[in-house]
Amino acid sequence: MVKEETRSKRQAIIEAARNIFAMKGYEDTTIAEIAEEAGVAVGTVYLYFRNKREIYTSVSLDQMVAIAAVMEDPRIVTLPFEQVPRTIIEAVFRLCHRNSKLMSLYKVDIQSEEELQQHKAAGEMMTKAIDNSLRQAIAQGQLMPFDTEMYAKILFGLVDSALYNCFCVEGGEREEIYRERTIEVIERLFFGPSIREGKKEFTDIDTRAAVSNS
Repeated sequence: MVKEETRSKRQAIIEAARNIFAMKGYEDTTIAEIAEEAGVAVGTVYLYFRNKREIYTSVSLDQMVAIAAVMEDPRIVTLPFEQVPRTIIEAVFRLCHRNSKLMSLYKVDIQSEEELQQHKAAGEMMTKAIDNSLRQAIAQGQLMPFDTEMYAKILFGLVDSALYNCFCVEGGEREEIYRERTIEVIERLFFGPSIREGKKEFTDIDTRAAVSNS
């Protein structure tokens, strides 16, 4: 019961901070405002966090944990593998779209070894979720055995970069393009055709587009 209450208050503080950071920015937000939004005393905030910076880092990590949870959704990972890449990427982008005002908190500048290790652990959580999905596909005979751990690291880097550029750098202006191209790259990796094999297909599409525009 005590652990449940502790987790509940800590999560309330993180959620309150997330909302205020998104509205006012990190610099203009105070601990007192976070406490008021969370419905707790200022002293209670300091029971869980040493300072505002630590809250800020926790908010960023919470975003990554939410994305990892989507990747591990049993309703997704038990699908035929051909459906998994699109289903996962669409679900992740939907989550980020719903939280688009908060995506500026997805990445924070790492300022200490402690923060580095925390972000590394969160990244490993997301990588493990991808790795588990690949291992399951191999176990079910849907894929031939390969280095799932390294593939998972590379795929995590791809998705992480796409989300950062789409929502943090460009503010979601080209969300559909980022989503569909991310899916395309992953599906081509596992199912083909390669870009070289698809060269004629793209040439034909370009030709038809040129004719229709003339």
